[in-house]
Amino acid sequence: MKKTLQSSVGILYLALLTFGLYSCDPPKNHDKPKKNKCEPIEEKSGIHTLKTACQFEEIITKIAPTKKSLFVFDIDNTLLITNDNKFGSDWWYSQTKDDPALKLNTNDTCLFDVLTPLFYSIFDTKPVFNGQAECMDALETASNKVIGCTSRGYTRSVAASTNIELLDNSFDFMQGDTMTISKTVVMKNDVIYTKGGNKGDALLAYLKEHPYDHVYYFDDSKFKVEDVQEAFALANQPVTLYHLEIAPKIPYTDAEKVYMKEKLCNLMLTMNEVKKDIVKCNCQNP
Repeated sequence: MKKTLQSSVGILYLALLTFGLYSCDPPKNHDKPKKNKCEPIEEKSGIHTLKTACQFEEIITKIAPTKKSLFVFDIDNTLLITNDNKFGSDWWYSQTKDDPALKLNTNDTCLFDVLTPLFYSIFDTKPVFNGQAECMDALETASNKVIGCTSRGYTRSVAASTNIELLDNSFDFMQGDTMTISKTVVMKNDVIYTKGGNKGDALLAYLKEHPYDHVYYFDDSKFKVEDVQEAFALANQPVTLYHLEIAPKIPYTDAEKVYMKEKLCNLMLTMNEVKKDIVKCNCQNP
């Protein structure tokens, strides 16, 4: 009986093997999802436009192996989003140029020297997309360097706030390099503060002291990218340019516009009451 059972099992095994119903190989996982490819990256007039996190990650993977390379990143809406792109954010400020309802009736000294440093200190920030900082870690090799280049003006408080928020969001490329580039342009802890000046000129001045074979530049502002492109072309220096359209560009409701102006004007009024020795800042509430 035992031999008959063993014989039957052997015959069944042979049949399964013959008809391909049994295999010694482990089963293949046909249900494992495949990573979708990114949409093709648009390139026009030497500027590559990145519209998704997938495209950003694809480019970082592609350029990371290059040697003796400088990777340059704008800060606001390229690496960090401030206050969910509401009042006090880079997006808010850029919209004030086109929408009178968002503008504050105040002078530039109050806006840039008093209010703006407060924005960087008190508002929360987050990366443009989850995993961005970890993705950029691949760029930091022995022969390469990552730096920031921002339109923010340098003060000790602005630089401290910038450094704190970058680190808090896992952007840890800052290695301490500091230099004075011009009267208004300062590099502090691997971030160049241009105070609204031409970023291309600032980068070329930096490269005179720290030469690299390849330069890659990332910015969410199209005209800033074009400034870098023009400056490098005039200097006959190669540069690879990326314009980022990844950060959300949110529309503001009428109620939000009213709230923003009331909030910011009240902030200036509070500063007047707290610090009697600073320039008086006034604006008109709606």
